[in-house]
Amino acid sequence: MTAAAWRPWIRGAKRLTLWWFAALFDRRSWFAGCRLILAGVAIGVIASYGALRIYRVVLVSEKRLPKPVVEAPVGMAWVEVLTTGYCPCAICCGIFSDGRTAINRSVEKFPFGIAVEPKLVPYRTMVDVPGYGLAMVDDTGGAMRQSGAKKIVHFDLRFQTHGQAWQWGRRWMYVALPQQGLRHC
Repeated sequence: MTAAAWRPWIRGAKRLTLWWFAALFDRRSWFAGCRLILAGVAIGVIASYGALRIYRVVLVSEKRLPKPVVEAPVGMAWVEVLTTGYCPCAICCGIFSDGRTAINRSVEKFPFGIAVEPKLVPYRTMVDVPGYGLAMVDDTGGAMRQSGAKKIVHFDLRFQTHGQAWQWGRRWMYVALPQQGLRHC
């Protein structure tokens, strides 16, 4: 398209712009201000209609339990642990999860288990987590490996439903772990 073909379009755009902002500089006219506000709201509604999503804000409180005053059982040591919850759904584990843990256990057959960095706590260690119960370390995940790199023992406790995992939240607590199995804690 030649420059001459664009001239009417450019002239029309200039006229529209002058008309749109004409009364902004006139203090007696409130029409231009209303026009701009209405246009802004209309553009916002149209733009948000295409990307309509509902967001839910969830406040998660972090609980920290005190260190036990009793001595750990023989052969065990109290270790401060960050615990979180997850379930075997696509939201928690991703769409490509196959329902198997890192040591090839079925999450349907064994609905309760613990994911942890295996360099800190080895697989197949039985752990009694206060409020959760006795479970086996049978899985791992990216968050646990990242925490393990910072020397934080992070237990991700497996629940049957997403609601139970959300209800557990994020808790710091002391757990008795076998001293022989602990590595670099």
